[in-house]
Parts: sequence; structure tokens; C-alpha cells
Amino acid sequence: MIGNRLAVPILLLYVFFRDFRPSEPFLTPFLNETKGFTKHEINNMIYPVWSYSQLPIFILVLAFTDAVRYLPMIWLGALGYVATWLLLIFGTTVKLMQLMQVTYAIGTACEVAYKSYVFVAVTKEEYSTVSLYLAGSTLFGRSMSSFASQILHDYADISFMQLNYISLASVSLALILALVIPAPLNFVGLNENSTIQPTSDQDQLILDDDISMIQKVKEKFLRGKVNVMLSYKSLQTRRWAYWAIVTSALYFMVGNSAQSLWKDLENGKKKRFNGYVIGVTGLLSSLTSWILTRYSRSVEHTKASVLAVLTLALALTTLLPTILQNLYLAYVCDAAFNIITSSCMTIALFKIAHSLTTNLYGFVVGVNACVAGTLDLLVTFIVIDERVLSFNPRQQYLVYTGFAVVCVLAYFGYKFVTLLQGGNAVELRQGNLTGFVEDGRSDDGVLDA
Repeated sequence: MIGNRLAVPILLLYVFFRDFRPSEPFLTPFLNETKGFTKHEINNMIYPVWSYSQLPIFILVLAFTDAVRYLPMIWLGALGYVATWLLLIFGTTVKLMQLMQVTYAIGTACEVAYKSYVFVAVTKEEYSTVSLYLAGSTLFGRSMSSFASQILHDYADISFMQLNYISLASVSLALILALVIPAPLNFVGLNENSTIQPTSDQDQLILDDDISMIQKVKEKFLRGKVNVMLSYKSLQTRRWAYWAIVTSALYFMVGNSAQSLWKDLENGKKKRFNGYVIGVTGLLSSLTSWILTRYSRSVEHTKASVLAVLTLALALTTLLPTILQNLYLAYVCDAAFNIITSSCMTIALFKIAHSLTTNLYGFVVGVNACVAGTLDLLVTFIVIDERVLSFNPRQQYLVYTGFAVVCVLAYFGYKFVTLLQGGNAVELRQGNLTGFVEDGRSDDGVLDA
């Protein structure tokens, strides 16, 4: 199968060039100093649009990816990135920068499409290896672009605008590569065992190529409702999904505000190290996740209370920069924040995977991402949007600190109530979970599991 053999190297190159965007670490300085937008416009009018756009686009992408056979969504994502950098370079108004955030949301949301493509393009035996290669290509592209941005700006006197031209060239090359990715020669491979087998006429409709795409999408939503009920019956799945959602929501919130905070703390005097910080942070976060995955025996015995403590540590990393107002401390705290969130997500996803024996894992991860995106959207609208509270970056970070603390208190409050009820108030109905909870086991009686 020549097509399938060519697919992987082309996809690896596509992912690398898609993620090689050296202008990103200096997006806020570029918008402020080169484009002339005020801090208020950037923070309260432009950046929130990504949060508003990401969730609905992500849901649509999930719904249509399988229906259109993956490649069109990969092309759409690549087009989204090209449109983003065209708008960044040539756009001059707030409205165009808001549109830029929408096109960027299209690019980020469509990243799920190439992962789905790999799922059907390779065999079961190859999937783990190819997924590892893709993760490495993503890490390499992002890290290299971050380091390159700092080096080019500091030592080659490359301006922020020129960095954006380099990013445009890179994502344009990614688009060309996306257009030549071959269609899988068959759609069996992993896919034949990747979902619950159809058990009704309604399920069978999804697999019938003769029905319309709209009907397929409708039936996917109907089956999704059933999958939610099946997936979250397990208390263990719900517990770890809670932490996955909390961690992801915090990651979205802080990631959208970090550069704005750094810009506020510069005071026009201090040297920027955005590129180095983002590059090193990415490498350390990936290394931490790899170590946790490599030594999974330790993760198996990790209790949920550990993630509660780590979430309190996240609260500390968002609180310190707002109190001490030091740029370099903010850099350190941001690195610590990303490493901790990466660790929490790795642990939570590992636990979720081991709480399910069917292939509902990907579905649960998708639902968790949607819930986290919804939380991010609500917080962004209330806290950042100029039409509501319109907080500045330091005030936003205080809200993120409070969000983390409230989530931890809610968890321990639940534990306390359960203990008052005798520790056995919530019981898992084993008879209804056959095939969904590993070995029929439940950790309902162990609150920390």
C-alpha cells in the first residue's frame, strides 16, 4: 500500500511545518508595538474571541470529521492557519484581528482531524509508533520555532513582522503538504474495532454509506448521548474526568492570558525571553509526561487527592506573579504551571483509560474537552470581555487562582459529605457496567482512589 506508506512521512512534515510558527511567542508585543493596538483592545476585545470560537468549531469538527473522511478537515485546518497569518500581517483593525482569532480557532480545532486520519490509515501494530512520531514532530516544531524566534529576534535583528512572514511561509508549506496527503487505501485498520459495534438500526445508519452526511451527523449525536450515559456511569471515570476538566480549563484560561501578563510586567525596561521560556517549558512538560507514562506503576497508585494538591500548586503559580509583579518570576511560574498541568492531564487520562475496557476512551476525552472549553468560555466572557467586567491581566490571574481554589474546595467538600454519609452512600451498579469498568472493579468505597 504505497499510499498509506507515503501518508505517514508527509503527515509528519505537515505537522512540523504547521507548528513551526516563530512569531507566536511575541504575538502580544507584535500586536501592541508593531500593529499599534492598545493593551485593552488586545486583552479584552481580540483574545477572548478565540475562546468564543473554539468550542462551537471543535464540536462541529468532531461531528463532521468522520462523515467527510478526515482529509477535508485537515485541509480546512491548514487553511485556517494560513488565513490567520494573512490577517495578522495585513489586518489593521480590531474587527480583522477578531476574525484572525476565529481562523486560528479553526486551525486548532481541526487538529483532531489528523489524529483521526492516522487512526484509520495505519494498522493496530503501527498506531502507537506513528502516534509517538507525530507527538515528537509537534514538540520539535513548536520547540524549534520558540527557540528560533528568540535567537532571530535577539541576534539577527529580525523584527516581529518578519517573524510573522516566516510563520506564514511555514503554514503555507503545511497547506501544500496537507493537499498531497494520500487518502487511506482502506478505512479498516484500527477503525474496525475503534467504536462500539452497532447494536440497533439507529447505530447501523452511521455505517451506511448511502445515507446523507447530515443524517450521519444527526445519528452520531444520538449515539453520543448514549455513550455519555455509558461512559460516566463509573464513579472512577467521573472522578478523574473532573480533574481532567479542571486542569484543561485552567490551561485554556492561563494560556490565553500569559503573554498579556508578561507585557504588563515588562515596564518597558526588561529584556524579553518569551521564546526561550515557551521552548524550554514545552520540552520540560513533554519530558514530565513521558516519565509519568514510562513509570506507569506509580501512576496506577496515585490518588485523586494528589491532583487536588497539585491544583493548589497551580493556584500558587497564578497568584505569585500578580502579587510580586516581577517578569522573570512570571516566566518561572508559567513554566511551573505548564509542567504541573501536563502532569495532571497525564495522570487523569491514564486513570480514565484504565477505568474503561471499551473504546469509549476517545469519546470521554472529547466530552471532557468540550466541558473544559465551556468553562473557559464562561469565565472569559464574564471576566475578560469588555462588555462585562473587562479585567486586566493581573486581575484575570487572581480569578484563575480563585477558580483553582474553588475546584479543590468543591472536591474536598464532596469527600467530607460522603464521609458523613458513611463512605458508602454512593454505590456503583455493577450489573449495568459490565464491559465498561475494568474487570468489574470499582473504587467507589475509596474516596482518594
